[in-house]
Amino acid sequence: MSGAGADRGSRGRLALAVGVAAVTTAACLALATLASTASALPFNAHMLLAPVSTASDSPTGLDVTLSIEQTGGAEELAAADLKDSTVTLPVGMTLDPSAANGLEACTEEEFGLHTAAQPNCPAASAVGTVAINTLLLEHTGGPGSPNVTGTIYVGSQESDEPESGKMYRIFLVVNNFQRGILVKLEGSVSANKETGQLTTSFIETPQLPFASLYLHFNSGPNASLATPVTCGSFPASSVLVPWSAPYQPSLEIANSIVIKSGPNGEHCVSQAAERPFAPTSVAGTASPASGAYSPFTLTFSRNDGEQELLNLSVVMPPGLLASIASVPLCQEPQAAAGTCSSASQVGVATIAAGPGPEPFFLKNQPVYLTGPYKGGPFGLEVVADVIAGPFNLGTVVVRQSLKINPMTSQVTVTSDPFPTIIGGTPVRMRETSVAINRPGFTFNPTDCNPSTIGLTLGSTDGASDSEAQHYQSANCQSLSFSPSFVVSTSAKTSKALGASLTATVSYPPGAMGTQAWLKSAKVELPKFLPSRLTTLQKACTAKAFEANPASCPAESVIGHAIVHTEVLPVPLEGPAYFVSHGGEAFPSLEVVLQGDGVTIDLVGTTFISKSGITSTTFKATPDTPFENFTLTLPEGKFSALAANGNLCYEQSALKMPTAFVAQNGAVLKQNTQVEIEGCSNTLSIISHSISKRTLKVSVYAPGAGKVKVSGAGLTSATKGSSRRGAVSFTLRQKKAGKLSTKLKVVFTPSKGKRQSKTLKLKFRK
Repeated sequence: MSGAGADRGSRGRLALAVGVAAVTTAACLALATLASTASALPFNAHMLLAPVSTASDSPTGLDVTLSIEQTGGAEELAAADLKDSTVTLPVGMTLDPSAANGLEACTEEEFGLHTAAQPNCPAASAVGTVAINTLLLEHTGGPGSPNVTGTIYVGSQESDEPESGKMYRIFLVVNNFQRGILVKLEGSVSANKETGQLTTSFIETPQLPFASLYLHFNSGPNASLATPVTCGSFPASSVLVPWSAPYQPSLEIANSIVIKSGPNGEHCVSQAAERPFAPTSVAGTASPASGAYSPFTLTFSRNDGEQELLNLSVVMPPGLLASIASVPLCQEPQAAAGTCSSASQVGVATIAAGPGPEPFFLKNQPVYLTGPYKGGPFGLEVVADVIAGPFNLGTVVVRQSLKINPMTSQVTVTSDPFPTIIGGTPVRMRETSVAINRPGFTFNPTDCNPSTIGLTLGSTDGASDSEAQHYQSANCQSLSFSPSFVVSTSAKTSKALGASLTATVSYPPGAMGTQAWLKSAKVELPKFLPSRLTTLQKACTAKAFEANPASCPAESVIGHAIVHTEVLPVPLEGPAYFVSHGGEAFPSLEVVLQGDGVTIDLVGTTFISKSGITSTTFKATPDTPFENFTLTLPEGKFSALAANGNLCYEQSALKMPTAFVAQNGAVLKQNTQVEIEGCSNTLSIISHSISKRTLKVSVYAPGAGKVKVSGAGLTSATKGSSRRGAVSFTLRQKKAGKLSTKLKVVFTPSKGKRQSKTLKLKFRK
């Protein structure tokens, strides 16, 4: 390239560089100017929160006023428009469960969130109003009056997480039909899972200059909000972000609300634990008819301004029980998950939540009978599908443990803590009613003496309240009392192994609801079945027995018992012990019955008279239905009983004086015959003796019938026998002098073949 050409190229490149630099500089200056202008825009705002009610623990509306200072001069910069707003209400001001009554939600389609169509929301979804004062429109009502108005709706649920902002939403619409203005906004409402504190946000709102915005959330018994439960000043906060951000800083505004009184103008306290706790309760069966099936209902409640309910324990009266065997138990893991079958349902629960005169009722939630829970052989659980108006807050499971008193069979129901916050909404439980109403399940005692249902309720602040509800069955005297008592022993006895005894108490079929159950029993053993002293000396100590019966020495286990009851699906059975208690002359007879996780202890007091007759008294047996109860005391090295003589010969003397007392006071006394098992069916001569001209002879009759004794030169005699046993005769020699003869014994049974025996005799004078 020539020199001139090179010079022209250099000048061109220089000009281009200068031009680019100029454009870049101009752009930077423009951006700097815009940034400087944005940062210079005024943005002064004020926020005021005012609850409609200043009473604690009450439904309330809320008035929210947002004011933004607008410039008035033509030469002044306009105020920055509001872009984002976030309002955090005070801790304690929460969503009100009572608001769910009749509430509906507006869907995005009905609201037309992203369209220019007018909203078509259900009327029941409207929860408030909005009014805006903007400088863009004239004021028909005068300067400062709103010139755009609208409605606040509850938006439909899009998430099951309370803090997502999609669980609780509000839709806001403002319009001015004359000017063709329509603005629709979506606000997210997040609720803290632990405290219920509410935060509401509107993001990227239109750049509409306004002097004031007024939101009014409806008040009344079904207001959307509930006030804190104590009095005092409660801080709130707001964060406002202008469209001029990030050049213009966000504005943080501190607010507070003041709660001045208790509900309905009552006295108010500043600390939650200072609130009173005086819950009320009502419990009982629908029908008091003794022994009959009847639904059982328990209702407990609290008033506004009182500490919240947290837990419950109920001690049922003796004899108020349920037929567990009639219901298939809900087992794990279904019980833990709240997915029990309807076959296990035994009742329903209704829960009322929220402050004010119209709490929200969650009705007819199922109650199930479960398998073992927290140390109890059975459990109950309430499974609540929490659907509050348009909101599905999921399934809540509250479980209870059922424990059985081994001495009285009383049932104690202990509940897990009640939920205090669900879906970010404090429950503020007002009332719970549980009806155990499955047909043929719960039944009344057969003892009509006054009793109580003991209730203990605990609060979220550690308070406790106990009361005893009066309970009493009716018409106990109309119940029959006709159990049978059968006792038997084995003919096989020995000095080394002693004797056995089996005793069975049975009720007739259909006894449920027609018979009174056994309350106490006293039996006396025949003198031919005395207590074995060597076994009594091996009794378990009370200390060892109370610690664990299984730790007692084997020698103290004297028998076994089993009881069949329609209450449980399996019989109760277990060992019988001799137990030595300090201060008692003789060891007691104690039976430990177990089955299906249930333990029942029966205690019999032992007494041995000077004549050696043993009696046992069970002073208090549970008011519990049973079909039959059998106690077996076997033979053995440490048998409970000894034997005096051949028991088959002494059957007529083997009688047990027996006294049974029913729960309704009826008394049944009898002389119970002890049946001997294993006796011979053959006639025999037990013994004989001759004194001068007199013969005494004892004959074993193997059954009911007639026994005749005779012999040449002797008188004869005939006696009847009602059962097997010894029959004694006295015969005389007809003439004095020596006599050799043959005694003939003939047994003619009531049924069967005749038997006979002979015996050679010699009279010497």
